[in-house]
Amino acid sequence: MEEKEYNNNSGKRYGKALFTLSVISFFVSSATIFFMPFGSFEPDGNVMLAYILAITFWLFLVMGIFFVLLLSRQRFKDMKYARMDGIMFLRFFKNKLAVVFDLLLLAGILTLVLSLIIIRTLPAEVALAGTFITVFSLEMHCLFNGKNYEWLYIV
Repeated sequence: MEEKEYNNNSGKRYGKALFTLSVISFFVSSATIFFMPFGSFEPDGNVMLAYILAITFWLFLVMGIFFVLLLSRQRFKDMKYARMDGIMFLRFFKNKLAVVFDLLLLAGILTLVLSLIIIRTLPAEVALAGTFITVFSLEMHCLFNGKNYEWLYIV
């Protein structure tokens, strides 16, 4: 049985589509945070919206992870880059987009610390924005510092 030769161009094109779908999925998942104050599981709250937001958050988070797993599988087909060394979660500032999201991650964490611990009189919207920035930029940190991004756009 003859092994099929890997077509790098079509594989990377498909990989870029999966990467884009994962970014969109993670954004939608994170954006639900802004609408959470409008939903409530309390008897007098908007229970339906609370369920819709919870389902949307988790559904799009799982979809984003699924697209990343498909992308990793695509990268594994390119034997030259199937196993790239290192734990990418612990890498910071590896490219221009990674720098942007790593700095946003630090800003989001700082905003959360300020609004929830130090200056508790800040409006709730500041904490919501900090939560969104932290969650989305953490997801983007993992993507843009990761092996799949390196395979798609750098090597």
